[in-house]
Parts: sequence; C-alpha cells; structure tokens
Amino acid sequence: MSVYWKWVIQSIPSLVCGLLMLLSTVTPRQARSNVEAWLIYFGIEDVPPWLANKSIDTWIYWLAFVGFCAWAIHLYARANVRAGKLSIILREGEPWVQVSSGIDQPQAAHISGSRYTYRISLVNSDDSTIRNVEVKLTSLEKQPPNFPAIGSHLKLRNDRAGTTNVNVYPTKDPQCMDAVFVDVFSFFLGPKGYSSLSVASLPEDMNRHIPVDKYDVKIMATSERGEMAIADMAFIPRPDQIPEFRLLKTQSFPGR
Repeated sequence: MSVYWKWVIQSIPSLVCGLLMLLSTVTPRQARSNVEAWLIYFGIEDVPPWLANKSIDTWIYWLAFVGFCAWAIHLYARANVRAGKLSIILREGEPWVQVSSGIDQPQAAHISGSRYTYRISLVNSDDSTIRNVEVKLTSLEKQPPNFPAIGSHLKLRNDRAGTTNVNVYPTKDPQCMDAVFVDVFSFFLGPKGYSSLSVASLPEDMNRHIPVDKYDVKIMATSERGEMAIADMAFIPRPDQIPEFRLLKTQSFPGR
C-alpha cells in the first residue's frame, strides 16, 4: 500500500469526527434537535426522547471535537516525534568544528591562514540502516545576492568524489562519533583580520564567498523510505572569536 493511501485510511476517524461536528450544527428539516432531524431524514421515525433533546447537539459536537483532536495528536504529532529514526545534531569540538591550515584565494592573491569547517552529524537511532540519505540546504536567511546553493546537496566529510547520498548505519557511540558528518560552512581566518566564508555545497566549483554575517540556516535530510530530519540553525559571527554555529530546533519524521 502506498504511503498516500495509508495516510488517507488512518485519517478516517478524524474525518468521521469532523462530519459529526458538522451534522450536529445543521439540520435537513424541522425537529427538536439536529440529531433527531438527521435520524428522521434517514428513515428512523421512533427517535428516543434523549436524542430529541436539544442539548444532545452540544454533547455530540464536543464529543466529536475531543475525538478529532485526540486522534489527530495521536496520528500526526505523537508518531512524528516518537517514531523518527533520523536526526541531525550539532555539538562543540571536533569533528563538528574542525580547524586546519589552508590557503584562501581571493582574486589573484594566495593568503595562508586557518580554515574552520562547521559540520552537522546524521544520527540513526534505529537498529537498521537508513539508506540513500540526501542532505540539502533548503534556506539561508538573509540570502546573499546571486547565491546558487539553495536546494543543493551539502558535502559529506572528507568526500572528494562529490557523493550526494549516503547510508546511515545505526549510531552506537554515546558521543555520536560514529555518525555521518556533513560539512555546512567553511570559514577562513587569515592575517590582519582577513576572513572569508563559503557554504560547503555541491558542485564545489559553484561555491562562492559570501559576506561574514549572521545567517539563519535550514537543513533537510531525507531517505529513500521517507525518513526525514529538519534542522534550524544559526551562524553567528563573534568579535575576537571564531563564529558560532548553533542548533536552534530539530524535527524528526518517520518513513514508511
């Protein structure tokens, strides 16, 4: 069964409760209560007195409303929060922020300095492998002009082949050092306060320097079976310190 039809079938209780709420507020003919009117409309003439009382409309409406909310929370919120297998995390220290010596090439000059790579990690809390996971940059605010990386894949750690998907094996290490690491930003700090910033997206030849500024970042990871993780982050420059890359919020959704 496709995910779409499974979702439709699971939504039937909410649709029934919504229909009961609607029927308790309208009537097809004159009657003492809307419930009585609908029963008569469908051929039931001997309606019990308690169903003919006007207060039954209010009872039916609020019972259906509670049922609608309870099933919606169970189906959409609880499952998404508790059944998600794939998540995105960010922590301090290596390899989340890794420093190395490097050379920057603004225009024709070659400047030596330190390069800081800011990473996220993909964590698999399940016992089975999550296959063909793609990690994309979905938004960057405030977006620099002529910035081509929105919607592009982010670069896997130390990957030189330009791989766009990866299998995420179960994460066993409590410190998540066996997770899959993905580069997000590359920050270069040279002499006399020179600095530059770029997004580690694919293909690498379209990576361009962007202003060193505060950015709100949204990253999405999806698998072939529909597992999904979404992370909201912030890149924050700091005076006399290296920039901070901060995790603001994550959401994890189950697949089929």
